[in-house]
Amino acid sequence: MKRSFLYLITVCLLPILSLAQNQWEFQNQDLPLETRVDDLMDRLTVEEKISMLISTAEAIPRLEVENYYHGNEALHGVVKGGRFTVFPQAVALASTWNPNLIHQVSTAISDEARGKWNFYNQGKEQKNVYSDLLTFWSPTINMARDPRWGRTPETYGEDPYLTSRIGVSFVKGLQGDDDKYLKVVSTPKHFVANNQEENRFAYNANISEKSLREYYFPAYKLAVQEGDAQSIMSAYNALNGVPSTANDWLLNTVLRDEWGFEGYVVSDCGAPTYIQKSHKYVTTKEQAAKVAIEGGLDLECGDDIYAEHLLKAYENGLVSQENIDKAVKRVLTARFKLGIFDKIDDNPYTKIPPDVIGSKKHQELALETSRQSMVLLKNQNDILPLNVNDIKKIAVVGFNANQVVFGDYSGLPVIKPISPLEGIRNKVGDKAEVTYVKWKTAARNLNLIEAENLVNDQTGESGLYGEYYDDKFLEGTPQTRVDNVVNFNPVNNPPDPYTNFRHKSMRWSGYITPNFSGMYKIGVNSDDGIRMWLNGELVVDEWHNRGMTTDQVEIDMKAGEKYAIKLEYFDNGGDAICQLLWEVPTTTDDLYKEDKQVAKESDYVIAVMGINKSIEKEGRDRTSLELPEDQVNYLKEIYTENKNLIVVLVAGSSLAINWMDENVPAIVDAWYPGEAGGTAIADVLFGDYNPAGRLPFTFYKSVLDLPDMDDYEVSNGRTYMYFKGDVLYPFGYGLSYTQFQYDKLKVKTKSDELSISVTVENTGKSNGDEVVQLYYTVNNSAVKRPIKKMIGFERTSLSVGESKYIEFKVSKNDLQYWDENSKQWTFEKGEYQFMVGASSKDIRLQKSKILK
Repeated sequence: MKRSFLYLITVCLLPILSLAQNQWEFQNQDLPLETRVDDLMDRLTVEEKISMLISTAEAIPRLEVENYYHGNEALHGVVKGGRFTVFPQAVALASTWNPNLIHQVSTAISDEARGKWNFYNQGKEQKNVYSDLLTFWSPTINMARDPRWGRTPETYGEDPYLTSRIGVSFVKGLQGDDDKYLKVVSTPKHFVANNQEENRFAYNANISEKSLREYYFPAYKLAVQEGDAQSIMSAYNALNGVPSTANDWLLNTVLRDEWGFEGYVVSDCGAPTYIQKSHKYVTTKEQAAKVAIEGGLDLECGDDIYAEHLLKAYENGLVSQENIDKAVKRVLTARFKLGIFDKIDDNPYTKIPPDVIGSKKHQELALETSRQSMVLLKNQNDILPLNVNDIKKIAVVGFNANQVVFGDYSGLPVIKPISPLEGIRNKVGDKAEVTYVKWKTAARNLNLIEAENLVNDQTGESGLYGEYYDDKFLEGTPQTRVDNVVNFNPVNNPPDPYTNFRHKSMRWSGYITPNFSGMYKIGVNSDDGIRMWLNGELVVDEWHNRGMTTDQVEIDMKAGEKYAIKLEYFDNGGDAICQLLWEVPTTTDDLYKEDKQVAKESDYVIAVMGINKSIEKEGRDRTSLELPEDQVNYLKEIYTENKNLIVVLVAGSSLAINWMDENVPAIVDAWYPGEAGGTAIADVLFGDYNPAGRLPFTFYKSVLDLPDMDDYEVSNGRTYMYFKGDVLYPFGYGLSYTQFQYDKLKVKTKSDELSISVTVENTGKSNGDEVVQLYYTVNNSAVKRPIKKMIGFERTSLSVGESKYIEFKVSKNDLQYWDENSKQWTFEKGEYQFMVGASSKDIRLQKSKILK
């Protein structure tokens, strides 16, 4: 009887115990994903649903739903939330032409993100709303159609096939390969044709559907269909008159209906506001909410249109419950896939330890990636590699010689990064003398004071010590870091976790160290309040609200002396800027006297030149393709003293280095090479690594070769596919310390697939990698076709004397063009020319084939 009674009690309590264990269906991991998402949505009020459509989604305590912050960056390492491995910039990743390597890189990046998330107790101990570690607005797969675009360094180049292959690998590595869970969410951006910074919030890109389908769309299509990207970021610009953030054809018809995208679309930050404010597409913010959500936008990065006006639009009958529910379901589905609502023991990614961050394995991967990205542009008379045993003295000079330049959207490294100078010194050791001469700028007008001329006592590093407060009174405990330059400019810079507050204040302190003596102008651009002290004297005191103003003072400085500087700044909301500037004095002295003397006394001169974020970045397009004039003049003077001049370029886009190409015997493009860049540069220069990086875009001779920046029709003379003039270096170009021979090109057809094969042999004296590239064209085509178009590539390692059989599988679908009359992909019957070679210009073998 007792047993029966206990059994009855147990049976009665089971549902209650089950309910206690899984209070609601959405918490029950045994149920299908869609059932769980629908259950949670059924429990949400309209107000709560709308709160889910904002990137900083607040918690819903009554349902035990925690807050969730969307949006970190991971172009080449995690940006926000601490210190992480800093890999080479995205353009350098593309220059490896090695999708498998890039998959390893993005896998390491997402491992570090999960490791830090786990360290934060599954995100519960995140320090602020800007340390999201599970949602990444990366990669940037916009086409680098014009080298003047300031965000070119973030891209994978000018070719849709290369961008697609690198992009898919990056997305897959970020998101992981578990059947149930996402490691992180990858968000390819900015969809679509986001290719200029000038007027970026308001410009309209007029593009034919043919150009969209053939050039601008492919990387996004494959990121969705092959990479299974769970999110897409829309762009600021309008496309053919309709803002991308509210473009129904773009986000619903193409992205969802045609490509089968099931994830969510997030806006670029603030983009919904610009629907009404800049594009003038609608007259009210409630109307902006309507066109955005109906146009396919799910999540707002920002706190305006959805945060403040979507509910009003719903209450006024402008927005339906159905459209709100669609958006919420897409956003929530991703959070469920991340395992946010599940027990941590069931998710394999919750077991990734924090010690993967900056691990030895990841440091080695960063170094290998940097090595593989290096492009040898010129090597006259085989001056490289250098033999340190034959050298007594090396001069290391130049603008970027003692700098570590990561480029835009870069995080902070765990280890001390290696500059080119340090890498060369480490490589040479005591086998030869390495002499460094500090860079002296000859630039006029007010310019940012660079790290070379700034130092601080707190760390001893170049740059000023920055203190960041989350109020405008310089009160509380600040976040601190060393800033290479003082360039707080949030409109034109990527989001910064140290400054993402509505009201903020900052302090920078340290010393200015001028290169030569004379009367300097020290200036500061600011909006709102600013105070500046020089050598303890308050010289600027404008501690009040005001628009952007430049304040400047004159000070007589002596070369090599240290001059104490302190800046205090507050922003009261709205526009904000704080920049520390100077104008160097005119001098009749020989500015480069020391440099020339050292060059004359050295066996070789390694000049590390290039550009940085003061020239190319988000918010700033280039107006010229040349190196800054003072750098070119400097090189000319050094060259007069020593013809054994080797130039290393640190930059993120193509440069019109015409004089250099004509005169300098050796040029290496190192891009922005990441934390191990200095070591990788030295490995290439001294022959411990045979360079095999290839250019992901064309190096033009002049900006005059380019169409107008507003011309988005790629067929109007853009890229290697349509440009008919002479170029400095072609797409796909890169030299090696060895030679490769191509032989036995074969083209075979079977049904709708082609097999194109070639044998490649290393006929030189060094082991090395070759990047075999496959192009095609259609002879006598009835429609406008590219001069040539890449449809395959393979990076392969070959020992001396070794040969390999390389085979490409090509579908006839890969050879189609977009017919604007029939609005469909069309295969053209005719004679196809297939070409294999070492670049788009260096075609070694070609063969024609009639295809029907």
